[in-house]
Amino acid sequence: MATYNNKLTKESKNFYERELRQYWKNKKKLHNLLKKHQNSPKNDFVASRTIIYLQERIEYIETVISQLNTFELEVFFMIFKDNCTWLYCKTKKNIDKSTYYNIFNKSIYMLAKEFGEI
Repeated sequence: MATYNNKLTKESKNFYERELRQYWKNKKKLHNLLKKHQNSPKNDFVASRTIIYLQERIEYIETVISQLNTFELEVFFMIFKDNCTWLYCKTKKNIDKSTYYNIFNKSIYMLAKEFGEI
């Protein structure tokens, strides 16, 4: 298995992990902002900037998601959407610790590439 994140600082790794975990919340927030922005009679610059910001981050994460195979995708959702620990994944899906962390680190590494850090 490949080793990921050897070029990332701890702060960067934490940033990308937060981005991955916030993906679903950001999609919902973007949807609400778009609806509100379309119904607003005036052009709100702050809302426009926020929309662009969220769209960019969502697009980066969706690129990462599209590059994962079916098994990796299942584990990805368990880690970042359901916030499952590796022990829970081991118990429920028989996923060992190294596989869990490999997919965790691979996702972070791929997102860092999307952001242009790597």
